[in-house]
Parts: sequence; structure tokens; C-alpha cells
Amino acid sequence: MKNYSLVDFFSSDTEFIAIDHFLESIAKTNTFDQRVSTLQEQLQRAELFQKQSIHQMGKDKQQYQQEIRKLTQQHCEQLNKKIADLKTLEIRYRQEIDELKQKLKQPNDKINIVKPVSLPSKKQSINSATELDRGVWTDEKTGLMWARISIGQEWKDGKCIRNARRLNWEGAKKACQDFKLSNYDDWRLPTINELRTLMIKSKTGFNSPERVLFSIGHNEWGEYWSETLLGNNISAWSVDFNTGVSYTYNKEEHNYARLVRTAF
Repeated sequence: MKNYSLVDFFSSDTEFIAIDHFLESIAKTNTFDQRVSTLQEQLQRAELFQKQSIHQMGKDKQQYQQEIRKLTQQHCEQLNKKIADLKTLEIRYRQEIDELKQKLKQPNDKINIVKPVSLPSKKQSINSATELDRGVWTDEKTGLMWARISIGQEWKDGKCIRNARRLNWEGAKKACQDFKLSNYDDWRLPTINELRTLMIKSKTGFNSPERVLFSIGHNEWGEYWSETLLGNNISAWSVDFNTGVSYTYNKEEHNYARLVRTAF
């Protein structure tokens, strides 16, 4: 085999071939590095996009969860309110049914029916005009004296002033007992049967002479408490003089109150 010296090597065509090969290798290396760099940049952008997408998905998920919780809470609140209203109606209807059953079982002695009485004697007679001027009216059919005004109103100088006010059952009962009118201090809340004597069945207004009993407002007659309770002592009877019908209400609800006393 022939041996070449270094001088021979560089003085021959081999030098140029080696240089071309070297330059070609460098070019290939640069191209490879560029491709690697490009791929790394693309990978970094892909990773960044993925992180941003995951972050946005997390925010969207949290927002959707909050909206779902809010809608669920609103639905539950509405459902609970409807259930509570239905329970209240159920209790009221059961109470009315129980009351009717009690009346059917005890038709004679347990129901406090106000019977018509004969006209008062001369000794018992009261001057109607004087009576009305003092803010009271005696129903000679029943012997009951009624206040012309309701709790909250005031009788002054022969006139009704102020506005009637609603009270719960306990408040209405106490207000009647504490009331003083026309020099009488034995006023009380009427029983349901006494109160019904002022009711015109299924009609508006009071069963009394015109303009004797004052209403709560113009063409407003109101719902009035009686002292008569249901068997469970949770509800009490009342009369709606707007419709001429009697109902039961929970004692914590608010209705008007008219005073009564036994005249004779």
C-alpha cells in the first residue's frame, strides 16, 4: 500500500474533497440544529397552549359548578316554599274537618249558639240615639252590645277617627279586654256564633242598621277574629265580612277585632 505524506495529501484533490465533505457535514449539522430548535419551540408553544387550555377549562368548570349550585339552591327554595304552603293548607283543611266532626258529634250542648231573645223590658231599654252617640249599638235580637268601631279606631266627639289595625289572636283578645268605651270596661272578643250574627251570609257588609257599624275603609269590611278556638288550640275562627263567610286562621296570623259585651 502506498503511503502519502501530509504534504502530498493537501497537494492533491483529496484536500478539496475532504473540505467539501467537511462543509457539507457542517451544513447538515446546522440544518439539523435548526430543525431541532424549531421542534423545541413548537413543543414549548404546544405545552403553553395546553396549560392555558387546562387553566381555562378549570375556570369554566368552576363557573358552571357555581351556576349549577345556584340554580339547585333556587329550585330547592321554591320547592320548600310550595311544600310549606301545601302543609299550611293541609293543616287548615284538617282543622276545619275536625271542627265539623266535633259539631256533628255534639250538635246540642257543645256549640255556643246565640239564640234570639225577646225585646228588652222598659227597664232594659236603652235610648238608641244616645247609645249611638256614645259609640255603641245594642242588637235587641241577641241582647249583645257592639262597639261601633274596631280595635285601632277611636271614638271622639261622636265620630270615628283613626284606622283599624290587624292583630294576632292573643293581641286581639287582650286589646278587647283592656278597651274602655261608653263607660263600660267589660268588653271582650265575640264568640264565632256571636260574630256570625253580624254576618250576611255570602254577601258583603254587616247585618246591622245602615251606617251603624264602621268599616275599616271605603268598601272594605275586613276579616275579624272570634274568641272560638279549634280543638287543637292552634287556630281560631273568624268571619270575612267582605264575602260573608267564616274561616279558621292560625292564631299567629293578623285580623281585625270588634268588641262586644252582653247588654241584657
